[in-house]
Amino acid sequence: MNKNSVITGMICGILVPSLVFFLLHTFTFNRVTPEYLFSSPGILAKLLSLSLLGNLAAFFLFLKYDYELSARGVLFATFIFGAGIAVLKILEWQGM
Repeated sequence: MNKNSVITGMICGILVPSLVFFLLHTFTFNRVTPEYLFSSPGILAKLLSLSLLGNLAAFFLFLKYDYELSARGVLFATFIFGAGIAVLKILEWQGM
């Protein structure tokens, strides 16, 4: 698999926030049960927003090593996560 491809960046852009999400939930929200976390879109949206900071590091790391296509993949994955967060915020606003 090529290191400088959009697919590599998208895989990294999905795995890094997932890992950061797991670490944040484990060390910060350890008293919050997964059932409560996934039933309240407000907390989930905030936690997902914080987990996207990992993509910032991945994006600049790819740019540092001149992997522009991989950086594009990370950016694309970030936009997908951002759209999901926007949907969660709309659901929170609607009171669901």
